[in-house]
Amino acid sequence: MRFSTKSEYGLRALVNLAKNQGKEPYSLAKIAKDEKISLAYLERLFAKLKKAKIVVSVKGVKGGYKLARPLAKISVKDILTALEGSLAPYTCVGLESLCNKKSCECQTKIVWQKLDQGITRTLSLIKLSDLIK
Repeated sequence: MRFSTKSEYGLRALVNLAKNQGKEPYSLAKIAKDEKISLAYLERLFAKLKKAKIVVSVKGVKGGYKLARPLAKISVKDILTALEGSLAPYTCVGLESLCNKKSCECQTKIVWQKLDQGITRTLSLIKLSDLIK
C-alpha cells in the first residue's frame, strides 16, 4: 500500500492548522506558504476534508479554516480516508466490486484482511492531538 501526496500534504497541513488554531479561522495561504505546498492543491485537499467534516471554512476577509472537531476526536484514519478514499491494501478487501471472482476466493485473502484490520486499527488510534505534541 502506498499513500499519495494527498495524504502527506493533507496531514502536514492539518498539523499546521492544529498548531495555529485559535478563535479566528486560519488562512490556507499561510499553511501553503509554511508547508511549501501549492495553494491550489491545498484548496482541493481541504474541499475533501470539509466534505468529510474534518474542517469548516469561514468566508470573508478574515476567513480561513478551523477544525470541525476537537483534536482528540480526529483520527489519522479519518483524515486519510477523506483524502484517499478506501485504505484497503488490496481490491479483495473493502473493494469487492472491483475484485475478480477468482482472486476474491483466493487462499491469501486472509493476509490482506489482517493487514487491512491492522492498518485501520493503528490509524484509528492515532489522533491529530498526538501529532502536535
